[in-house]
Amino acid sequence: MAIIVNTNLSALKTQDNLNNASTNLTKSLERLSTGLKINSAKDDAAGMFVATGLSSQIRGSQVAKGNIATGNNVLNMVEGDFDVIMENLNRIRDLAVQASNSVFDTASLKSMKDEVELRLKEIDRIATASNFNGMQLLCGTAGTPGTLSTNGLRLQVGAGSNAAANSIVVDAKIFAQVSSTLLGSSSVANDSGAIGIVPATGSGITDGSLSANVPTAFGSSSAAAAFITVVDNAINTIAARKAKIGTTMSRLESADISLQTVIENNTAAKSTIMDADIAAESANYTKHQILQQTSATLLIQANALPSLALSLLAG
Repeated sequence: MAIIVNTNLSALKTQDNLNNASTNLTKSLERLSTGLKINSAKDDAAGMFVATGLSSQIRGSQVAKGNIATGNNVLNMVEGDFDVIMENLNRIRDLAVQASNSVFDTASLKSMKDEVELRLKEIDRIATASNFNGMQLLCGTAGTPGTLSTNGLRLQVGAGSNAAANSIVVDAKIFAQVSSTLLGSSSVANDSGAIGIVPATGSGITDGSLSANVPTAFGSSSAAAAFITVVDNAINTIAARKAKIGTTMSRLESADISLQTVIENNTAAKSTIMDADIAAESANYTKHQILQQTSATLLIQANALPSLALSLLAG
């Protein structure tokens, strides 16, 4: 091998190996400290791109799970109000059944009528007070733009923009206006999916609202008996809406389970791309550390090679 003073190729090669070992050692330290094998796009541009998309899906799905929880809160609130309204309707029905017995005098019937009227006012109050984040839940008029009783409740249950695949619209009929002037009609009951019952003719009771029939209902036992069918219409209406709430909540539960599966699968895929294998990186760290130390030692020897020229001159 020629002895050259101006250019020390051995030292240059050894220095290059030392630089590579130091760079790889730094990269291993970074991966071990962050737990990630991709810490910047230069580590794996394609992998970083895919992982970014997966992160968006994961975060969007987590937000969608929150949307489902909020939707369930709204439905639970409506169902709770329906439970109280149903309790009032059942008490009104009890009074109608009681008044159908002809043993009561005019004063007793008036007392029953007074209680029914107060319970109807309470139903109206509950419907008016039913509210979630400024949205009226049970006193909106169908056909009014922007109301739940017209548009229903749209819940974003997915991370994407496609409405068919990523949203559920809660039936607007659940939020249809509830009031003593509407409840009781067989047409309202049918609109909610229940079977309407028409009062017997000749009783003075019409197929109309609860409040409109109350004055007649407690005037005689026969009218009170016919009034039972009007109350049944009202109960059927509320029961049908509660049934819709139940089926909707079951659907939301299914969507929530699906979202959890999406989150788990996307997280696993992201982990495969992004997360460092600590055992493998520990081995790489040890290897590059040894190579760095070895290269540093050999570089000292390589730098000393040109000094052989002095011994030749001295000779």
